Amino acid sequence: MIEVELTVKSEQGLHARPADLFVRAANRFQSEIRIRNLTNGSEYVNAKSILKILSLGVYSGFKIQLTLDGSDETEAVEVITALVNSNFKE
Repeated sequence: MIEVELTVKSEQGLHARPADLFVRAANRFQSEIRIRNLTNGSEYVNAKSILKILSLGVYSGFKIQLTLDGSDETEAVEVITALVNSNFKE
């Protein structure tokens, strides 16, 4: 299992287009991927669900924490970290 903390720097936070890109990236992998909003102390939710992601209320500057568990967790964390750190640029 891998855990990573990231800061969302996108002006939109994790809403609309960035949330869609995040979910698309997460769904490319077989690993279980969970996310929580560290800034407001939310519970973990399924990172492969757009509705769950949007329910977190992640805005620009908020910290998130991911847990990844599965056979492709290393590749998944690299792809998702790069996506978040690039401000969700394709």
